[in-house]
Amino acid sequence: MTLKHRLESARRLVLMALCVAVAGSAEALSLTVENGEITGILGLEIQGRGYNITFVDGTLNAVYPPPLNGYAALTEDAAQALLAASDSGALQADPNWRKDLRPRGCSSEASCTILIPDESEGAAPNARTTHARELIFSEGRFRSVTPKLWPFDASTDTKYMPDMLYAIIERAR
Repeated sequence: MTLKHRLESARRLVLMALCVAVAGSAEALSLTVENGEITGILGLEIQGRGYNITFVDGTLNAVYPPPLNGYAALTEDAAQALLAASDSGALQADPNWRKDLRPRGCSSEASCTILIPDESEGAAPNARTTHARELIFSEGRFRSVTPKLWPFDASTDTKYMPDMLYAIIERAR
């Protein structure tokens, strides 16, 4: 094998690697921002698959699609994926990022709690109680995940709680 042939092979490998990197970055995590609020996060990897997260205010029974009664094993992994995206700087790398952004429904200056339902007694729109994982957002990033599930009345409206909102998780298409 000549030096010219080896260089040409190496050049092809580099070009293929660049194509793979560009294709991978096209599906990178991205923020949706409206009126100065983060309304969602697109392309978050959870359990090896892409998911979209939407932040909403309301009651569990009003904002979640029937017959959702929680995300079960996905709950903890979703909270940890949001935390990891914040810690790694992936969220801050989005062109829509600004340090003053907060998730939609978070009007508290100090911090906000994002509820991710794990399991509920009953299913939306008729759930009674939900047990949710709490993800804390503070100072422009996701900070921590509570170590245990907390019970909430499914009819509690987070619109009247400036420091609390829900996260809806959907498979990315």
